[in-house]
Amino acid sequence: MAWVRFKTAVENRRLKVQTPENIFLERVKASANAVGDVFFLSETDLQVLALALQLKMQGYTPLIATDDYSIQNVAKHLGIEFASLATFGIRLPLKWIRYCPACRRKYPADYKSRRCRVCGTELKRKPLRKTLQKIKTQGDGNEFR
Repeated sequence: MAWVRFKTAVENRRLKVQTPENIFLERVKASANAVGDVFFLSETDLQVLALALQLKMQGYTPLIATDDYSIQNVAKHLGIEFASLATFGIRLPLKWIRYCPACRRKYPADYKSRRCRVCGTELKRKPLRKTLQKIKTQGDGNEFR
């Protein structure tokens, strides 16, 4: 039944099927790589993000409806609006660090391999922790807030 509705919507020109241009797909991949989500996004996820970016650049206001935190994170990084359906969604953009659960070695988010170069275990990821930043205050003697 869903296929019939889809086909009818396309035939009546109420729904337009599009694929993103390669330049936008490359920009999304670069952004996903920068925040560490590139290994956790499917080709379809990347295409949805790229099409949203392309539409945004054409003056539209695309909205991606998803509960996938990786899609939300990249969308936030690119300035694309998103809406969660069943979860609360991400509040802050996430930066990831990849690590080996066996030997605890850490790798940057854009590390190309899925496996630890030392022991061969498949890598996992976790959000990079916020670190205290020194803030110079005037007159109160505190270095941290």
